[in-house]
Order: sequence, then C-alpha cells, then structure tokens
Amino acid sequence: MSINGALQIGQSAILASQAAIQVAGNNMANAATPGYNRQVARLSPSRPEYIGRAGFIGTGVQLSRIVRTVDTALQNRTRSAVSEENAAGIDQRFLNAIESIRNELTDQDLSSRLSAFFNSFSELSNNPNDEAVRTVVIQQGSGLTTAMRELRNEHVNVRTEIDRALGATIRTADGLLDQIASVNRQVVESEQGGSGQANALRDRRDELVNEVAKYIPISTVEQPNGALDVFVGSIPVVLAGESRGITLRTDSSGDSTTLSLRVKADGSTLNPDGGQVGALFRQRGDNVDPAIEDLDTLARELAFQVNRIHSQAQGTKGWQSVTGLNGVLDTTTNLAADATGIPFDIRNGSFELHVTNQATGLRTTVVIAVDPNTTSMDQLAAQISAAMPGGTGNASVTADRTLKLTANSGYELTFSNDSSGVLAALGVNSFFGGSDASDLVINDAIAGDPRLLASGQGHVLGSNAAALDIARLEDTTVDSLGGRSLRGFWQSATTSLAVRTESANTKADSSRLVRESLDAQVQATSGVSLDEESINMLSYQRQFQAAARFIATVDETLQTLLSIV
Repeated sequence: MSINGALQIGQSAILASQAAIQVAGNNMANAATPGYNRQVARLSPSRPEYIGRAGFIGTGVQLSRIVRTVDTALQNRTRSAVSEENAAGIDQRFLNAIESIRNELTDQDLSSRLSAFFNSFSELSNNPNDEAVRTVVIQQGSGLTTAMRELRNEHVNVRTEIDRALGATIRTADGLLDQIASVNRQVVESEQGGSGQANALRDRRDELVNEVAKYIPISTVEQPNGALDVFVGSIPVVLAGESRGITLRTDSSGDSTTLSLRVKADGSTLNPDGGQVGALFRQRGDNVDPAIEDLDTLARELAFQVNRIHSQAQGTKGWQSVTGLNGVLDTTTNLAADATGIPFDIRNGSFELHVTNQATGLRTTVVIAVDPNTTSMDQLAAQISAAMPGGTGNASVTADRTLKLTANSGYELTFSNDSSGVLAALGVNSFFGGSDASDLVINDAIAGDPRLLASGQGHVLGSNAAALDIARLEDTTVDSLGGRSLRGFWQSATTSLAVRTESANTKADSSRLVRESLDAQVQATSGVSLDEESINMLSYQRQFQAAARFIATVDETLQTLLSIV
C-alpha cells in the first residue's frame, strides 16, 4: 500500500465523519420541526485494492447515502388512523348537534308538546261546550305546529352547515392534491440520475399526504422515479406530477338536493368511507336527512290522523264557508294520481255533507261518492255543487287549487262518515293544514272561531266522541308507522339517535387513543432523539479525530522517509 493510498484513507474518513456530523446536526436542528423524519448517514467501506498474493486491502470509507428513517407500513396505518379520527370527530359533532336541537327529556321537548296537545283534547272531552277549553286546544295545537316547524328548520340548518363544510373541505383537499403533484415534480427532477433521495422534499410530500388523509382516506404507490401516486379507493387522484382534482357536484331535483364527490378530470364518482369528507356525506345521508324525514313523517301522520277524525266531526256551530287547507298540483287529474301531489291516501268511498237551515234546524244530508281513480278536483267540486239542494250553496276550486264549499245565507255546512279520507286529505273541516313539518299549521278559521273546533259526532249536542278519539291517538298504533303510535314513533327515533350519539362519542375517544398510540410509534421510529444524536455526534467526532491523527502519523512517516533519503 502506498503512502498516497494511506492519505486517501484518512481523507475519506475525515470527509465521511464531517458529513455524518452534519447529518446529526441537521437532525438536532429539526428536532421540533413538524413532519421532519430523522435522517441517517449510511457509511460503507470503499472498494478494496488488490495487492497481490496477500489479497485485498481497504481503501477507506465512503458515505453511500443519507436516508430517512421511515416505516412505510406504520406510516400507512397512521394515515388510516388520522382518517378514522377525523371521521369520528365529525360524527360526534353533528350527532350531538342533532341531539341538542331535539333537547328531549325536558319540559319543552317535542314529546312533551305532543302529550300536552293530546291532553288538551282529553280535557275538551270533559267540557265539550266550554270555549275556554277549546281555546286551550287551539293554543296547544299552535304551539305544537310552531315547535315542529322550528325543529325542522334547525335540522335543515345543520344540513346546510354540512353542505358548506363539504364544499370547504373538498376545496382544501383539492388544493393539497395540487401541492402533492407539484412536489412530485420537484422530487423527480431532484433525484433524476442520482442514487440519493431529496429527503426534505419527501418529508414535505409526506406531510401533505398526511394532511389530505384528514379529509379523505387515501392510499399511495411510489413509482421507481420517486413520484408518489395517490388513490381514493381504486381511483387515482394524483398521478406523478399531475393532480386529477376533486370537486363537489350538486344535483337538484324538485325540493331535494343530492351531493356527490367527483374527479375533476373525468367525472368519476368517489365514495370515501372515512375522513372528514366521508363522515360529512355519511352524516348528511344517514343521520340528518333521516332525522328530517322522521320529523316530516310524524307531522304528516299527526295531521292526517287528527284530520281524519276532525273532518267528519262537528263543532258547536257549522261552516258558512269552508276552504280546504291542502291544494293539488293539477285540478284536472284524478285524485289518486301522483301528479296531484297529494301525500295522503284517498280510498274509494264516500262522505256525508249536511246542509242545515239555521232558521228551522232542518238538516238535509247528501252522500258524495268518491272514486280517486276517476275523480279529479274539478269533477269533485262539480259533483258536490250538483248534489247540494237548490239554493243552499255550491262548491268550487280556488285559485290556489283548493276545494271550497260555500253555504248560502241562512244555511250552514257540516260533515260526517267519510270513508274515503278525501276530506282529511284535502284539509276540509280539518284541524291541521300541511303535509310535513315545514308547512304544518292549524286552521286559521278554527283559531278565529273556536266553535268550529270539532269535538262531537252524530250532530248530538254536547257530544265528546271526536275529542275522545283524538285524545286516544297519542297511544293508538298506526299501520303506516310500523304499528307504532305517534308518540312511540318519535320516542323510537329519539332513542335510536341517542344510541348512535353515544356510540359516536365512544368511537371518537377510542380513535383518538389509537391515533396517539400510532403517533408515538412513528416518533419512536422517525422522530429525533437529542440524546441519541448527541451520542452519534460524539462518535463521529472521535472518528474525525482518529482520521486526523492517522493522517498526522502518515505525514510523520513520510517526513522520516524523506529525511533518510
């Protein structure tokens, strides 16, 4: 081995130890930097030199590469945990919001208002001719309808908040995907033709990918050139240096609005099952919309069941003019057709219309047959007009496409024995108007004259039969509610919500613990330990000192040889 070779060994050791010290120093400088992964200087022996029969002799050390300490499998598990934690947080937030809005188990919740409403009819059955009690019934009904409308509006506000959150989070995630594509290009350009890695750029890219995982669950595949492809499910959203983009698509049909997550490049539908975006979609479709539907169903059945009894009962006075509270979309289409927009069931049957002479008390009864498959609103109005005794009144269709019956002066109208349900469906002689929680109201005519509030049947003075039947509705099973009562249906929906809310709270806590545990594992693998780096720095310092001593020794040997010559 030559003197020059010995000097080269010393030089390689000095250069390698200098680089290793710089790596350790860089780690220590970035110990608190978010997203930084500890780097390690990989040293390897230089290629040995053949010196004949003695074999090979070493030629020093070389810095083969500087690598990041990253566990890819652990990194992927952590990203999944981040998605789960953010999804659980969204679930917890909105389920608790709905539960808070409903505010059950208080004196002002909907269950209490329902009970107060039906109890007022029970009280009316005890005093059917007491106008003060009738006024209480009307007040309870008005309070109930107001509460249901407000409760629905608050549910809709939650849905609106979800829609806004979806738009904001998707725009943020789309911007992050653009940044990932940009960093991809920089990584490929920096690493092209070299054996090393652009560690700082890769750390930055990993941080961006982790940030995206908060919003949508993703998977990644690294290409040989260093680019990182990003997938949502099996659909790519980033390919090499190009982001295919994501966007929120809104499709409206009538009163309903459907939202979907799409790929900008080709319109492919993405169905994220985690992250904030996936949870927001889930909350909208699985919790908020069904919660609104439950409320609408309760309001619809409440209106129809009460009106079914009320519309064929009588108050302490008859109607001079009565207008249905529920209109149709098309007055020329048969009542059973979807085109009419009637949400209530009308059957083949009939109802009795009574025309009473107020002066003599003489009552004339006509039977109006109803076949919803052949009878339109216009035809029903004409049929009623034709059936009414001459000179006593008529029926017509208003500009709002509602049915109106008018008695001539000196006459009044009452109704009974409706087997078709048409009176309740059209809101004639009804207590409630509307078809869901958004438009549920009480009849203004009844509110203005409590004597029109129907409490009896059979035109029997002092009858309380209708009031008793309505009071029993609170606990009467309804086929369209799955055999549950009105109160039971709402209590079941509320209980189900409470169970899901408690489950969401538990899952939020557990997912946070899982993510924290994985974060600790990541820190143990990729985080910087100042104590460890200090030891490494001392080791490399000793190596540098030893290399310097080695060169000094070789120099002394060389000087000795020169002095001999």
